Amino acid sequence: MANLGNNVKTAFLKGLEALGKTASSLSDAAQQKLSEMNLETRRREMMAEIPRLVMQLWKDGVELPPPLSELLGELSELDEKLSAMRPQPEEKAEEDQTEEAEEEAGAADEEAEQEPLSCEENACEAPDCKCECECRGEDCGCEDPAEPESGANQEN
Repeated sequence: MANLGNNVKTAFLKGLEALGKTASSLSDAAQQKLSEMNLETRRREMMAEIPRLVMQLWKDGVELPPPLSELLGELSELDEKLSAMRPQPEEKAEEDQTEEAEEEAGAADEEAEQEPLSCEENACEAPDCKCECECRGEDCGCEDPAEPESGANQEN
């Protein structure tokens, strides 16, 4: 019976050892994959930086091989055309100010077109009431005050 217990114990320890080795190899593989991804990311960053540096060298007047100079010249022309097509920042700001002024003028016109409501129309309880007498349902002595009906028109 003691022999059976030792065999079970040995098998359990060997299983744990195998599990530890597997976990270790998985960890090593994940670490290697992470390092590979970091290197690939850095490579992409460097590859993206090269065109910017070449363009700066070309703008600074450094002599570059003819095919590269031709491409950069064409790219520069395209940039100039795009800049001419797009509104400049100060033009855009002026357009925005003009649009805002037109919107404000339109809103003011709409407000001016609305006729003020009289107290008879029972508009005094509305928060945006444009009542001619501005009595808001109170007894103000105006020609046409609203008559409260059992507190329904009075403000709380």
